[in-house]
Amino acid sequence: MSTPDQPQPPSGWGDAPEPPRYGQRAPEGAPQPPGYGQQYGQGQYGQQPGQQYGQQYGGQAQYGPYGQRPPGSPAGPPAAKPGVVPLRPLSLGEIYDGAFTAIRHNPKVMLGAATLVILVAIVLGVLVAQLIVPSLSSSFSSLTATEPELTDLGFDNLMAQTMATTLGTGLTLLLAQPVVEGILTVSVSQSVIGRKLSLGQVWERLQGRVGRLIGWSLLRTVAGGVIAFVWFFLLILLVALVSDQSAWGAVVLALVLGAGYVAVVVWLGVRVGLVAPALALEGQGLGRTLARAWRLTRGSFWRLFGIYLLAMIIVSVAAYVITIPLGVIAGVIGGTGGSTESFTTATMVMTVLSSVVSSAITVIFVASVVALLYIDVRMRREGLDVQLAAAAQATDSGRPGGEPGTGPGPPPGMLA
Repeated sequence: MSTPDQPQPPSGWGDAPEPPRYGQRAPEGAPQPPGYGQQYGQGQYGQQPGQQYGQQYGGQAQYGPYGQRPPGSPAGPPAAKPGVVPLRPLSLGEIYDGAFTAIRHNPKVMLGAATLVILVAIVLGVLVAQLIVPSLSSSFSSLTATEPELTDLGFDNLMAQTMATTLGTGLTLLLAQPVVEGILTVSVSQSVIGRKLSLGQVWERLQGRVGRLIGWSLLRTVAGGVIAFVWFFLLILLVALVSDQSAWGAVVLALVLGAGYVAVVVWLGVRVGLVAPALALEGQGLGRTLARAWRLTRGSFWRLFGIYLLAMIIVSVAAYVITIPLGVIAGVIGGTGGSTESFTTATMVMTVLSSVVSSAITVIFVASVVALLYIDVRMRREGLDVQLAAAAQATDSGRPGGEPGTGPGPPPGMLA
């Protein structure tokens, strides 16, 4: 039984441990709560025999009153890091490093499962595309009827295959990508507290939320199409009205409208960028999750935009460097085949491989970054690091129920 002066252990995931008052310690021989006062790798709070308050066993200065440190002492103990990132608001480098570390921490899920889903989706897209290849090929044949050189090169069949494959894989990836993002988000969220989940465990946590993720992907695509259509319609209408008065005025108006369209799309994309991880981890309805993501990103636009932009630049360069050699190989194989059929086949095979590689690189890295951004924003706004530290401690001690529960900020914590 604890004394009135002895601190009590935390009562739940959302409660931070209350340190003793300055200079106080437990009575002689009284047991300390297990693990209490050792958060973030430090020694127990209070005074030890032969030590002054504020020093740990190695003689290094430690915090005095909660949240303060003695004058002249070092900057304080580092935050806990049970997993891929420290449990505190993250810097830009820590987010990118955490994304790569999360991939290495659980490669079977982050690389194997994600790439397999993308591969299956692209192969299915190619197979579906074959249904419309004949009609597209006849259309291109009529267009190239006056150009026999193009017909001899099989231009009509190659263009039909390329267009059909683009449409088919775009449709299947539209359905598969949110599933991959959900799998990656769940894996990253557990890697943050040092857990490595199998694919079966990840799917068990995610399967009830797949429909919402796919619904969000479809809604996002439809909304983007509507915005593009409205912008294009206004562009044509206004430019037509202004062009009668001034050609230069029409050009300037088109540029202004184009810049406005890009600004609106980027702004909306950043404000709803955390919807997917929130859907995967919190399990609320789509409408409530949209409103929640909007609140979480309030006041953080430029920081989130910069991280998104740099991540896209990184994956674009990486995908470009990897896919260019595949295109060269396709040209060599097709050129040595001696027929238009072999050239078309080699081109399509390399197109599929390039799509798998570029899609895997983009989705895996960007989804990992977005998942860590979601966790970072919640640590900044809602004190999620307290829940995560408690969950990591429960995992280390082997206690059941080591998932973050109800946190200091709404709604229930990750994977509630």
